[in-house]
Amino acid sequence: VGIAKAASDAYADPADKSGTAPVVDLVPVRKLARAVTLAEIKADRRFRDFPLTRLPRLSVMPVSDAEWDAILGMSG
Repeated sequence: VGIAKAASDAYADPADKSGTAPVVDLVPVRKLARAVTLAEIKADRRFRDFPLTRLPRLSVMPVSDAEWDAILGMSG
């Protein structure tokens, strides 16, 4: 739905009593013209090797320049 950037280094999540979950603060950069859904990404063959289409949960992951350009193009 939008582009954000990291505003801090990772630190322990204060809500995680075990102290093992890291978090990072984000700040918005800009909203996309249209949200790109996970279903759209999974249906697009350009993303067949994209970790987001294979992993069971969302997380921070690398995005290639080609994947990033494709997502931006899909957003309108």
